[in-house]
Amino acid sequence: MGAFSSRVATTVLLLAGLTSCQGDLGERLQSGRVLAWAGLQGRWAGDVVPVQPSCGAPTHGLMSIGSKTFGFDPFEGAEVIQGVVTTDGRLTGVLQRQGGDHQDLSLRFEASASQPISANTTITGRLASGRCQWAVTLRRA
Repeated sequence: MGAFSSRVATTVLLLAGLTSCQGDLGERLQSGRVLAWAGLQGRWAGDVVPVQPSCGAPTHGLMSIGSKTFGFDPFEGAEVIQGVVTTDGRLTGVLQRQGGDHQDLSLRFEASASQPISANTTITGRLASGRCQWAVTLRRA
């Protein structure tokens, strides 16, 4: 009878603990928001604004950061800059492609994250291609 009553007591305590919780414990995880689990990892979004007016209109960029690398779509298109993230929060990447006249084109991205890393961290940097430059400001998305 001792083992049976111990199991019953354990089951009752477990059920009491589960039923006494207010709200859905998984709600924060199911909200669609990206939570900062590990430093800079996650989704980031924000403004990509040309420094010179002749370099196009402002756009909205989207970045995904993994443990040591990132992918950044600065112009809401199909081309993504692949790059690396250093331990001190610096991000660098280059997209190389051929232009219409078979000339090599590059799009360079350099940025850094504000320190210390928190929910209010921003990533600010520059995007450059030829004579054009863009100011980039990203926040957690």
